[in-house]
Amino acid sequence: MKFSSLVPSVLAAAGVAVASSAFAPAQAALLNGAGTCDLSNFTTYTDCGGFFDGNGNQVGDDNEPLVGGNDDASDIGEIFGGLWEQVSKVESGTTSGVLTVNSLGQTSGTWSVSGIGDLSGYVAVIKAGNSFSAYKLGSATSGNWDTLGVEPVGGGNTPGLSHFTLYKPVPEPLTILGSATALGIGGLLKRQQSKKNNKNKA
Repeated sequence: MKFSSLVPSVLAAAGVAVASSAFAPAQAALLNGAGTCDLSNFTTYTDCGGFFDGNGNQVGDDNEPLVGGNDDASDIGEIFGGLWEQVSKVESGTTSGVLTVNSLGQTSGTWSVSGIGDLSGYVAVIKAGNSFSAYKLGSATSGNWDTLGVEPVGGGNTPGLSHFTLYKPVPEPLTILGSATALGIGGLLKRQQSKKNNKNKA
């Protein structure tokens, strides 16, 4: 087989690999500091970070403190890397969009998500008192939560849940552009090779 006939196939395969990685969940960063999140705080998760508060008790992957006791998409990027988008946030009642959270204001309860078949790579945030902890989810769409993974208040008391937020990873623009370019070049070269092969057969 000629080298020139391998090039389109290799480029097309590389383009598919890059496109697949563009939509893969962001990988967790290694965090410094004495985090308190662990298996007992939240079920069905694969990784966690926290607690985080306005005093910068932990820092993200660029060594900048996470500011404020409230979470946002940029904080999730600091914790786990990549870009993130808020899906739903329950801070009153029990349901917001796809997310249902029971026992708001309490120290433990249940959560569930409807309309999304697999939450792998999504992040749930537990906010209570002046801090929050973030949990990267597995595939399950429901589970238990508690606020033991956040900073105690008032002489060691466990605070009640203030809000529960669900985030999803979003592909980074440059990765999408690179994927589209690789796929386009691979497809173009494959078509050119196919035309050349058909011409040689004639």
